[in-house]
Amino acid sequence: AKQQDGAAAMEMQPLKSAEGGEGDDKDKKKSNMHKKEKSVLQGKLTKLAVQIGKAGLVMSAITVIILVLYFAIDTFVVNKKQWLPECTPVYVQYFVKFFIIGVTVLVVAVPEGLPLAVTISLAYSVKVRNVKNNHGREM
Repeated sequence: AKQQDGAAAMEMQPLKSAEGGEGDDKDKKKSNMHKKEKSVLQGKLTKLAVQIGKAGLVMSAITVIILVLYFAIDTFVVNKKQWLPECTPVYVQYFVKFFIIGVTVLVVAVPEGLPLAVTISLAYSVKVRNVKNNHGREM
């Protein structure tokens, strides 16, 4: 009877060959769907990272605009210099330098360790809370 049950169970299994690989594909799709689901913490971290990225982008743009305006006002209004064709490469160097500073601000605004730091701090706070709760109980 055990052999017959085993044979019946084998017949019920989906085939893993090229002809009947549909069951295997369904299992892969189900496992991929489970992998795509995010926990609440992952969702909040993703939202926080996007917000920090947008804020960093805005701040870097503001930095570049302020540097360009300061340079232009100081050079052409306060010091009353003319834009001479022979000075164009020097001015372009300043503008490139301002752009590099803006990119640096953007890169620094979103540190790689942010998600890791938040996860570790939350795990630590949960651990501390559990330790405090366990000390309050009598054994």
